[in-house]
Amino acid sequence: MPAVNEERSRSSGTAGPNDVDAPPVPARSTFVKRVNPAAGALLAIGAGIGWGMLAPAAKLLFLAQGGRLFDAFSLSVARGFWAVPPFVVLALMTRPRDRHIERGDAWLFLAAALLVGFGLNFLYQLATQHTSAAHAVLLQGLAPLAVAAFEAVVLRKPLDTLRRVALAVGIAGVACIAVGKASGGTSLFGDAVMFGWLAVFATYSYVMRRLTSRYPTAFVTAVVWGGGFALVVLAGAPLVPLAVAHSLATPDVAIKVLVALVVISALLAPAAHAAAVKQANVTIATAGSQYAAIATGTTLSILVVHESLGPASIAGGALLIVALALTLVPARRTSG
Repeated sequence: MPAVNEERSRSSGTAGPNDVDAPPVPARSTFVKRVNPAAGALLAIGAGIGWGMLAPAAKLLFLAQGGRLFDAFSLSVARGFWAVPPFVVLALMTRPRDRHIERGDAWLFLAAALLVGFGLNFLYQLATQHTSAAHAVLLQGLAPLAVAAFEAVVLRKPLDTLRRVALAVGIAGVACIAVGKASGGTSLFGDAVMFGWLAVFATYSYVMRRLTSRYPTAFVTAVVWGGGFALVVLAGAPLVPLAVAHSLATPDVAIKVLVALVVISALLAPAAHAAAVKQANVTIATAGSQYAAIATGTTLSILVVHESLGPASIAGGALLIVALALTLVPARRTSG
């Protein structure tokens, strides 16, 4: 289901998105190296394609076998069960050798894991279950703007003119989507849940920025996402046998769960985005991944899930894309 980087937030007051459920990996500014912008753009597009698959794949799983296999929570449990082992391996491979996690930071790790497991993971599945996949993908595109709004309200960082215009355009786009009709089980409840997801994403971005300023990005991501998935699995322990069995019910279902939801959106897409930040810069990585996610998600929703968007939803989607573009424009630096 959009990366947040402290470098961009410091320079422009905004941050890159997050994933789609499966979040972008925040990058420490000391690691950003402008090596190959073209390669960075391709990696960012690859990350966006991976995140764009999440909502359509989840929607198809909710509809599989007459809707008898999964609901939002059982799908979150199944995804978590299969995703935890690779994240454990990644955490062991990337753990810092020269320091331990400080006690105060341990609470931040726990908070981030809770936000991931029950916010970014579960809420995204819940929204996708109750609205169209296309709506979920379009509203996910507001992630950078949500981070900017969070910083303005909570961190008291003033929004510049472009960000204010982006906020107004984004609100207009959301209003169009809310009143618009789309096939695929669109509901105001599902759209509202996506706003909860955006609030969680903005909070998660802030916590991750603090953690990645002290520990390696790959290690933080592995601990936070592996921990978040593990917490969901523990909370849904009685459902694990059935959820795992249902995730292997047919080859088609297994491919969607194991490949689309776990390998591509949870593992490969964040890795590609982190590499994009290193190869190019935060703006290229954010723009490439977000636009590719919107394009992939809406295309798959229409062609594979067989959803359709009404005129108001199409207009709303166009406004959200404009809001995203305005959010990504670098702020002017005052000289002197």
